[in-house]
Amino acid sequence: MGKERTPSDLDFGIRVGAVVERDGRILLVRHEKPGRKPYLVLPGGRLEPRETIPECAARELAEETGLRGRFGRILYVSEFFDGGRHTVDITVLMEEVHGEATLGHDPEVEPGATPTLRGLVWVELGRLGEANMLPHSIRDRLARGLLREEPEIYLGSSRDN
Repeated sequence: MGKERTPSDLDFGIRVGAVVERDGRILLVRHEKPGRKPYLVLPGGRLEPRETIPECAARELAEETGLRGRFGRILYVSEFFDGGRHTVDITVLMEEVHGEATLGHDPEVEPGATPTLRGLVWVELGRLGEANMLPHSIRDRLARGLLREEPEIYLGSSRDN
């Protein structure tokens, strides 16, 4: 007999974050939310039903930055728990990225509401450790220069991002 599942109020999702590297710098998106200090994240967002990881990475990159790129490979898989939320975070490397980065939009923000996407920032890999980038596990991994040298890896879970 299978495991019995019970309904949960837990918000579960899979987020795909896209690494775009140019001239030793990584592109990050600045988010501002009410009651929270501004923070930086990789361009990305929630995987939609029936959408592949490469499709999600390309869509989110285009929506948030206007850039077009090709999925390269999965770099890292991690997960975090934050209150009533459990997110599996898949970090991918984008290749053959074309265009100039321009701040896009988040289609989930209601029309007329204050946008959470507030800017784009190119951060030198050597200075990434100083950035207020979330999740910290990905920031720290990228800051140590582990962009291309390591195989795909599960980084574990965190409850304090």
